Parts: sequence; C-alpha cells; structure tokens
Amino acid sequence: MNSGDKVEPFGRDLVFTAKAVREAFEDVMAGAGGSLGIWIVLNAISDEGFVSHRILASHAHVDGATITYHVDRAEKLGLVQREVDPDDRRVKRLRLTPEGMRMYKHLSTEARAYEAQIFTGISEAEQARLRRTLAKIRANLAAPSDEAPAHRKGAGAPPRV
Repeated sequence: MNSGDKVEPFGRDLVFTAKAVREAFEDVMAGAGGSLGIWIVLNAISDEGFVSHRILASHAHVDGATITYHVDRAEKLGLVQREVDPDDRRVKRLRLTPEGMRMYKHLSTEARAYEAQIFTGISEAEQARLRRTLAKIRANLAAPSDEAPAHRKGAGAPPRV
C-alpha cells in the first residue's frame, strides 16, 4: 500500500456492507411473497412457539410500536394469531397459523439460499470467524462507554427494522 492510499474507517465498510446485505435480503423476501418485517415476525415465533409482543420485540431488536406494525400486517395476512395469555390476561401471545408456518418454511428456504449466495467463495472457517468477530463487535457496542452519546450507552446499537 502506498502512503498516499487512504484506508476508510472499518465502520464505513461495515455500514455499507450491512446496507447492501439488507437491501438484497429485502428483495429476496419480497420476491418470495414476504418482507423483512414478516420474516422477522415469523422467524421469531417459529423459534419460540408462543410469544408475547414484548418478547418478540426484544428478539427482533425493535421497539414495541415497530413490532406491532409488523404483527398487525402478519395477522391481516392470516400468518399469525393473537391469543390471550391464560396466566396474564393483559398479555397477548402470538402463534403461527398453518398458513404462517407454510410461509415461514418458504421464506426460510429463500433465506438459506440467499445466505449460500452471499457466502459463495467464503470457507466455513472464514464464516465462523466472521460470526465470532461480529459477535465481539456487538459485545463491544453493548458495553457502556463514557464517550458514547447518552442514547447509545449500553444500548448495543440494535438494528432498526
């Protein structure tokens, strides 16, 4: 590398890569008849079975209003059903409908194919190293910092959907 070559900050590369990955994933989900929001809802519920809005929002790293919008949409499409929690009638639990399970399996297949595409030419060892490195970066972001703005301290900078 020449002394005149400029190396951009890693955060810039990471942000632009994340943006490209997200946009392409949104296109894949739309092409499969879904959306990123629908995928997040169906994926989280399929992992947990019955979940509350609060647990779903936490799992998806979004706020309650955002997850409510996506759940409302999924419910209108017949993909999820709200039920009163028998242990706490104030809580609504969510579960996949049979159509929601079918859609989840379809979107999951598309998500796996997309993942295979973006990892083309990247060995399993490199993928594992990348996942470990990203986990360390997220842990570093979650650690309180005196230099971080007040709204970011310990927040872990979760992705917004």
